Amino acid sequence: MQILRVYDPARRPPNWTDIIRPGQFVAFASHLETEAPCDPTGTPVPGDASTCVIYDSLGEATAFTREAVQNAPAVRFDIFDSAGRSLPPLLTVVHPGRVPTLDGNPTAARRNRIGALALVAAAPILFWFDWARHDGLLILPTVLGINMIIIATRLLQLNSAHASAARSRRERLAAHGGDPDA
Repeated sequence: MQILRVYDPARRPPNWTDIIRPGQFVAFASHLETEAPCDPTGTPVPGDASTCVIYDSLGEATAFTREAVQNAPAVRFDIFDSAGRSLPPLLTVVHPGRVPTLDGNPTAARRNRIGALALVAAAPILFWFDWARHDGLLILPTVLGINMIIIATRLLQLNSAHASAARSRRERLAAHGGDPDA
């Protein structure tokens, strides 16, 4: 494990991307709520003093970050392979009590799906109300119905994007020998 400043003009090479080798992994710590950079203990750091932690194995990175979030529940770790931030993180490690706050968690996906179905079911009622009851004189119910369908489509698209990203992450993680269900 090696803790480095992300960019250190006094170091040669100055960028962390020039230091990491293939087969190594890097973790970036940030405050879960504000996404501001912090050190592994959760202490905020200015942007120009941001740090990263380089590990020789994925197991070492996972073990360290899981232990660190137990001690500092407000910290989020994003673990990347040697390609760095060019791809989404292989793993995002947060305190177990904070998992529901992450994008794409199963509870949020289920809530989005149920909300989308409710919106799609309610939209025809508004269309009917405008057409049958008022001979199309009230435009507002139709506009609301159309917006409900657009919002439902967006919720379902968001779920699909999160599922696709999770599938890609699992494939990349399995290629590195990690547990895809982690």
